[in-house]
Amino acid sequence: MSGLPDPGGPHAGRSRALRAAEFVLGLMIVVLLMAMMLVTTIDVFGRYLLSRPLPGAFEITEIMLAMTIFIGLPLVCLKEEHVAVTLLTERFRPRLRNVHAAIVSLACAGVLLVIAWRLVRHSLQLASYGDVTIFLRMPKGPIGYTMAGFTLLGALALLVVAREHIAAARSAQTVPPAGGIRDD
Repeated sequence: MSGLPDPGGPHAGRSRALRAAEFVLGLMIVVLLMAMMLVTTIDVFGRYLLSRPLPGAFEITEIMLAMTIFIGLPLVCLKEEHVAVTLLTERFRPRLRNVHAAIVSLACAGVLLVIAWRLVRHSLQLASYGDVTIFLRMPKGPIGYTMAGFTLLGALALLVVAREHIAAARSAQTVPPAGGIRDD
């Protein structure tokens, strides 16, 4: 997993739009991580050298961390870089491995759809109450809607992955995870 694109990799046939989405999501995560480091650095230096911590640093970091996680969700799903225990499935034949991967991807997409729905419901409540963060007074509803949106993107990414595995099963090819190790 060097992070470099593999032109002959299992998902080489992906559209330019999907590859662009992977790039944009990765870039968003990098920007958020850099911003978190900057906020933490400013807060620590301000706190210990000037006795003036950055106001709201904890809330800012908390929100950016949540966004990093939820933005990363569709990227991890699309690249199939999630944790997987393959004690049994590594022994499957290529076609069965693809069928199994498609079923798991569809099931996980269903779970993410339920989570996105619940996040929207919860965000609606937060917005209706006018709930805000304690220090910065930022509305929590839009943050929840953003999390729900990226969860929905994760579900859509899993549907794309399931489609790829179904196509591979039909053609009897093996499509290992994009970041995974091909063992056949």
